[in-house]
Amino acid sequence: MKCFKLIFYIVLMFNCSLSAQFNSNDWVFGDSAGIHWQGAPKIPSNFKSSVKSTGGVANISDSSGILLYSTLLNNILPINGYVWNKYHLPISGANLIKGNVWYHAGLFIPEPNNDSIIYLFTAGVTSSNPFGFYYSKINYKANNDSGLVIQKNVQLNNYPAFDALMAVQHGNGLDWWLIFQRWYTNLTPTDTFYIYQINPLGISGPVKQSIGSPHKTNLGHLVFSPDGTKFANVSIQGLIEICEFDRCNGQIISCTTIETEQVSTSIKYFSVAFSSDNSKLYVPGYSVSGGPHFLYQFDLSATNIPASKTIIYSFLDPNMGITNLKLAPDGKIYLAAADGNFAFPYPDTSTAYTTINNNLSVINYPDSLGAACDFQPFSFNLGTGRSYFGLPNNPDYELGAWVGSPCDTLTVGVAENDEENNVFFQAWYNPEWNMIHVNASKLKGKNGVLRLFDVEGRVVVDRKVEMIAGGYFTGEIAMNGIASGMYIVSLTTEKDKVHSKVLKF
Repeated sequence: MKCFKLIFYIVLMFNCSLSAQFNSNDWVFGDSAGIHWQGAPKIPSNFKSSVKSTGGVANISDSSGILLYSTLLNNILPINGYVWNKYHLPISGANLIKGNVWYHAGLFIPEPNNDSIIYLFTAGVTSSNPFGFYYSKINYKANNDSGLVIQKNVQLNNYPAFDALMAVQHGNGLDWWLIFQRWYTNLTPTDTFYIYQINPLGISGPVKQSIGSPHKTNLGHLVFSPDGTKFANVSIQGLIEICEFDRCNGQIISCTTIETEQVSTSIKYFSVAFSSDNSKLYVPGYSVSGGPHFLYQFDLSATNIPASKTIIYSFLDPNMGITNLKLAPDGKIYLAAADGNFAFPYPDTSTAYTTINNNLSVINYPDSLGAACDFQPFSFNLGTGRSYFGLPNNPDYELGAWVGSPCDTLTVGVAENDEENNVFFQAWYNPEWNMIHVNASKLKGKNGVLRLFDVEGRVVVDRKVEMIAGGYFTGEIAMNGIASGMYIVSLTTEKDKVHSKVLKF
């Protein structure tokens, strides 16, 4: 049999991607509220947000400012105007986008390797029409930057949603992992996570994982730590858990339960936030019994995390409807509240601008323990904007690649040498012998690890190897029992790191 060789070589290593141009430096939420976070946080004087929503807001920005924002609050029959562009005008084709979002079930994700297309993911939480998980695609540069919906309401599943949609960048800095959780309308507890991958070829999955503590409610929040290595998950009935996450393969490694769901509780958990150094967890407790609301802190470095629970502040006025909090680009955590003295929407009168709704509360030093975190209630003024319960549901668009991991290198183009480091690396599939041959020269290290990854970053082969005199390496990877498809061969030493894509056919 003739031996065919199909060899792909790594020529570009970088820790960012096209999606790194996006950020969360602009927040849109509540009643026309907007904050620009680049530099010192400020309320733009010319900001004319079209949002009036108690929650369910998502937005995305770039270096020029806000690009898109959306709200689908209790949106059984959506109408035009639930997705707006940077000019605060409805995007063409944005009518009838399905979704029934409370606080955290709408999300913008940039399409990898495309600087014009952004996905809007939406989920149905509270209505049989439209239950399910959907995506729409928006070309935000079309129509002279006014935007255009080019694909709408593509259904990924038909399940009622748990209101905790969130995503994190793949360790390669290009793709994304998106986590969806199901809600059973018959209140059957579930511990199943549905994990989708978004890459330049589209959306794949879901991979299902049953792990952690079950919950049976449809309201909660899932948020990743700033370093992307874990996420916190809370539910309205009292669940608080921390799960370790592998950004290379999109797998939940383990979960630690801090508090389990209760049959009945007067304190509800709507939201959760990590401190910027990943060491503290903050959870607001909303009272439905007319009693005080609380802001709790957990010390994640403590031997007994549940026992570290500390009340940072008590909101004695039951009309201070504190619910959602979020880590901002300035490293502080901000807490939103609705003023329960008014029904939705707030009237446009001076008396309807109050201390509660015209300000956010701030944790100034969230990395610090206890009172040292310096919580200041209702201390950040929103200018002409007002808050309700919700804050933007955004992933970290600037997290980037997982530096030093097996999947932190992106592959583009064809070449035979790493000219910068003067290293030659070659890997090809031999169909006659059903193996991958690997050759390298001019390596500087002596001991190494040879790995084979599938296109989703999962390790297929992992073994230690040694270089021979002169920095040479030659070896094989047996492909028996391994399916046809594209794979990544990685050779890492103390001083070198080289990769190649290889197709088994």
